[in-house]
Amino acid sequence: MEVSAYPQETVSSSSLRRVMIGAIVGGIIEWYDYFIYASATALVFRTLFFPTIDPVAGIIASFATFAVGQLVRPIGAIILGNLGDRIGRKPILVVTFTLMGAATFAIGLLPPYGAVGILAPILLVVCRLFQGFGTGAEFAGVSVMLTEYAPGGRRGLFGCTGAIGSSTGLTLGTGTFLALQALPHDQLLAWGWRLPFLASAILVAIGLYIRTRIEESPAFVRLIEQQQVERLPLRGLITQEWRSLLLVGGLAAGIQMGTYVFLTYIIAYSTVQIHFAPSTATFMVTLAGVAAMIVTPIFGALSDVLGRKFVFGGSALLAAICVFPYFALIGTRNAVLATVAIVGLGGVIIQAMAGTQGSMFAEVFSTKLRYSGFAVGREVSAAIFGGLSPLIAASLVASTHGAYWGMSLYLIAVLLLTFVVVLMVPETARRPLRA
Repeated sequence: MEVSAYPQETVSSSSLRRVMIGAIVGGIIEWYDYFIYASATALVFRTLFFPTIDPVAGIIASFATFAVGQLVRPIGAIILGNLGDRIGRKPILVVTFTLMGAATFAIGLLPPYGAVGILAPILLVVCRLFQGFGTGAEFAGVSVMLTEYAPGGRRGLFGCTGAIGSSTGLTLGTGTFLALQALPHDQLLAWGWRLPFLASAILVAIGLYIRTRIEESPAFVRLIEQQQVERLPLRGLITQEWRSLLLVGGLAAGIQMGTYVFLTYIIAYSTVQIHFAPSTATFMVTLAGVAAMIVTPIFGALSDVLGRKFVFGGSALLAAICVFPYFALIGTRNAVLATVAIVGLGGVIIQAMAGTQGSMFAEVFSTKLRYSGFAVGREVSAAIFGGLSPLIAASLVASTHGAYWGMSLYLIAVLLLTFVVVLMVPETARRPLRA
């Protein structure tokens, strides 16, 4: 039965404000972690952790460690998402934040291959496993919390707050590495690359301070009061809401692939294949992050007015149309045209999906299965289409001797898959949350 998930008047403005700030900080640390790792992967990890193989193979190996972190995300989603539906949203959000931050800080302390040999990439993979495990329930948790707190008719706007934090984290992460590239290359390799990872401790301290002071979701509190908490959320998810689970996985495919190729792998592609200076490639992606910070709340608000399906589906279809022009503009080796491409597709077009996903994914599940459903559906898709997409893209480029047509066909296929799934999803923007 479609009913309001909680009495809206129980939510105070101060509680909502703390949740929003906590979500933004969480999004910042999640994507700051991931994008400083992605930037380091493209710029220094090949040399530091895989120095014995050729440059193209080194890029593939570096992104393989990136993929490892993505592949463990579904495990974190299953375990932590289930706990989020059993013991509450708040305690799990503290756990996810701690795991992500601790793993990122540890990466900044790792010795290079030259000091400890094969142990260096092994330790890097271990850190990525912990980072990915925590990330598996982070975005779902903040999005569920925000959607359950949001005033009626404004869930799209409030639900995009986590994505705003993500784009801010992207900007901080790539901007930090952009600044570090002013260092002499030997100093960047010796110690400069460590600074962004170690600095994450500051963000973690701030985030934990905020998250330990937010109040539990009113919808979950009501669930406890009515004694309707699901004892085994994963089983309930598979038996009761499997269709919603599959739909969210298909919807997430386009976002995950788009983010990790158009805004992550593109740094490596632009430097290795197009021969842009690393600072130029990083600057382009930083500008895309700034653009995303601006347009994400606009798209979230538009989804409240025009509907989730229109905004999300339009983004997927337009992105598919723009894939070949995107790589063609970058291939001109003109920095201005390449910037237009990266900012336009990565910083604006795919952000319509990113800004809508928080509310859209949460709205298709009932309260008792919302955290686990959102997390598992999104993160299984992230493992396949997020973590593997840079690796697939790099491999396709290598197999076509530097050409981008094979990679482009793969990207278009994923985006069209997402568009087809959008057509199958019910419109939820004007419906009350499922109890």
